[in-house]
Amino acid sequence: MEAPIVLKRRIRPEYVIVSLLLLIPMGVAIICFLPRYATFSAPGDIPSVQELGVNGSVRFCYVQEGVVHNLYERWSVNKAYPEAEFVSADSSAMEEMEEMMEIGESLRDETLLHAITTVEAAAEVALDEEERSSRLEELIELAGEYYGDSLGLMLAIGLFEESRNEDFSDGGRYVIAGTGTMEADHLVGSVGAIREKLLTAEKFGADYFFVPGDRDRFYYEGISNEEEALHWADELELSLEVVPVDTLEEAVDFLQKLKE
Repeated sequence: MEAPIVLKRRIRPEYVIVSLLLLIPMGVAIICFLPRYATFSAPGDIPSVQELGVNGSVRFCYVQEGVVHNLYERWSVNKAYPEAEFVSADSSAMEEMEEMMEIGESLRDETLLHAITTVEAAAEVALDEEERSSRLEELIELAGEYYGDSLGLMLAIGLFEESRNEDFSDGGRYVIAGTGTMEADHLVGSVGAIREKLLTAEKFGADYFFVPGDRDRFYYEGISNEEEALHWADELELSLEVVPVDTLEEAVDFLQKLKE
């Protein structure tokens, strides 16, 4: 009796190649879009306070911040902002970022009010309640695209220029930027992202960059804004000059001496 004949189907090589070629992009897509959360910060811009309706010459500094959900988004951000720094996070990062932005909007409105009242005291300009409220509403509307309170100091300097008809840039001779809050007690408060803000200011040609003079009153973990700014300016060999100030009056005194 003869054994049965078993026919074996031969797999054609081109089918194998095509299958592998299809699997490769699928694998890459899975890797790229697999959830991998990270927060990022990157240099932004130094808009003039004139964008906030203030007749001044100085500039405030902001940075780009956000959350990426996967490697593809991370690649996209890195391509747009080569100097971006990423920190791994979990799936709650987006919710935390949204909460931070809401808090930041509230803090922004507070520092806008403090800037107005600080300038009233420093420039000896008295506004009645209606004038103060009207100016605050205008500033809040024009500053709507920014969150956080780090524009307070530079806004106060711009308002001082406006109230005294000053031009601290000396007709554009100096590019003056900075960061720092304006607090209820008229002190310049600490902020975050100092390194990124310095890089932003340097990128856009700032000659002087104001930071909070908080070496002796920094209440958070890590080093003060003042120490961090001086460190990075030296480490990165920046051409701008870091100017730590405690109050609006210190900043104004420095700027008035520049013109002299």
